[in-house]
Amino acid sequence: MRPNTRSFLTAYMLAALSTLGVGVVSLHMTLVHGGALARPAAALAVCCMVALLAGKRLRLAELEQRESLRRMELLAAMNVQVNREVLLNEDIELIYRTILNYLFRVFNTATTGSVLTLGEDGTLQFAASRGFNEAFVKNFHLRVEDCFLYQLTGGQMQNARLITNEDFKRIETVFKPGVWQYQSVISAPLFVGDRFFGLLNLDSALPGTFDADDVQIVELFRSQIEVGLLARERYTQKIERYQMDALTGLLTRRYFEDLFKLALDRAIRHKENFVLALFDVDGLKKVNDAAGHLAGDQMLLRIADAVRLSCRSFDTIGRYGGDEFVAAYLMTDIPTMEKKISGIQTRLRAKPMVFGELEYRLAFSYGLASFPQDGKSLEELVAVADRKLYAMKDAHA
Repeated sequence: MRPNTRSFLTAYMLAALSTLGVGVVSLHMTLVHGGALARPAAALAVCCMVALLAGKRLRLAELEQRESLRRMELLAAMNVQVNREVLLNEDIELIYRTILNYLFRVFNTATTGSVLTLGEDGTLQFAASRGFNEAFVKNFHLRVEDCFLYQLTGGQMQNARLITNEDFKRIETVFKPGVWQYQSVISAPLFVGDRFFGLLNLDSALPGTFDADDVQIVELFRSQIEVGLLARERYTQKIERYQMDALTGLLTRRYFEDLFKLALDRAIRHKENFVLALFDVDGLKKVNDAAGHLAGDQMLLRIADAVRLSCRSFDTIGRYGGDEFVAAYLMTDIPTMEKKISGIQTRLRAKPMVFGELEYRLAFSYGLASFPQDGKSLEELVAVADRKLYAMKDAHA
């Protein structure tokens, strides 16, 4: 059972007063009775003093234990929360703020702190901060080679490091004295796989604020962050591959079908109309055979970009097959879409594709189906649109 703090302090004060009293009595007995009783009295005083020091030591150990327990509880909660944020939250800045907020709870003596990440210009910029003013954060751009950790390690930034006031005396820095007053800093590099990603910093204006144990805690947490960031990156890449066709930038067929289910449910609930369209590129095989698949890919991309213009922000368009596209136009009708798509066809024909020394006409056939008149499921609507599409192809043949 953990000792009660108030009871301990009371006992400690009584022990101190008792020791003082024994000392006074010993001195009095020595003066009155001579040396006969001096030794026993002195021994008693020494015993009381030893007990007092032992009590003080016990109290310090208890405080250290409590602080260690507090940190371990926070670290455990932090690991769970941060891993959850990293994997499930799309707002990366919120993730960085969560990391920094937890670290400030663990290291409540820190003056300032930051998560710095590499910007598009290759400089370190604030992704999250504590204790810095807005103007400084907004205008901050730091070359990697100018940061404290890079200078201290000669560019070998592999682990968290403690930077002391003695280190600051010997490393060069782009910050001028008076702008910063750091005396104790823990700086940890962040990597995603083998790629340098940024820095995690805890700063203090007082020397000796952090020690080797603190560095180990930050190093452990840094490793956890890196595992989470790497998992997030891989997860995001998988999601992007599931959602987005790599060549055209349109939705994949599977993702289109998932979103179509949502649009269909909404249309049924609200009794709304929509139009489903199928597109098929004309002459793609001839281009592939004559100029190669690179030319065929360029043709697909040009037509995909043109067809994308038929969509509003709330419409959905995807790549349905090798040379087929599919779109769902919400809250509209077939005559409206016929007019819009015919205009796209006309503009495409007016700008043929030039590949090498050859010129190719860009064209596509399409078919439209209306919900709910032509069908009440994706399969029924696609079947109607497909028949109309091939009727157009036959007419152009």
